[in-house]
Amino acid sequence: MTPQEFLSQITDNIGRFEKVAAFNGIPGYLSWHEGYALLSFAEQWPSEGDIVEIGSFKGKSTCYLAQGCATSGRGVVYAVDHFKGSPEHQKGGHEETPEIVALGSTFDEFVRNVGAHGLGERVRPIVGDSTQAAAGWNGPIRMLFIDGDHSFEGTRTDFEAWFPFVSDRGLVCFHDYQNSHYLDGVTRFIDTEVATRPDMQLIHRSNSLMTFMKLAA
Repeated sequence: MTPQEFLSQITDNIGRFEKVAAFNGIPGYLSWHEGYALLSFAEQWPSEGDIVEIGSFKGKSTCYLAQGCATSGRGVVYAVDHFKGSPEHQKGGHEETPEIVALGSTFDEFVRNVGAHGLGERVRPIVGDSTQAAAGWNGPIRMLFIDGDHSFEGTRTDFEAWFPFVSDRGLVCFHDYQNSHYLDGVTRFIDTEVATRPDMQLIHRSNSLMTFMKLAA
């Protein structure tokens, strides 16, 4: 590496860290380590298609993914969510959310957060049910991020609906692996249904974010 390349790399990394610091201020349950991994994969992983995110909440993970698209100039993020929250976000849940309790939706907050970071052109919200959205989908996906219904059946339903569209060598990322609240949902699904598949290879873990690569048939 030449001195010029080294200095350029430092400048690029500082830019990424500034984005990480900014996005980390958006309310949500993604750690900055997990967000940086999503941003980096969205920016640099060499596969074809757009990015699909299942479960967007207030836009924290969406911004990390969209920034990766913006930096590389590669596609957009389709943010699929009914924005009504999961059971844990309702009144009395362990992650009770004011917008859900008062308004029944986090969509307005999602739009504000994405817009505040200048990423509106890189995000395409799909408001509704994940499986219904998948039924109308027909393009390749280079990165699928599953962070919606955290039950075992919900995680499996999202995976089965969208996995056929993931490109060869594309990525499938799951959030909340070994999160104590979801051991019988996300964790059990990954351990019993994903980790044992011959067409899936675990390539990276950052905290509770598990990233698999889809192997060519």
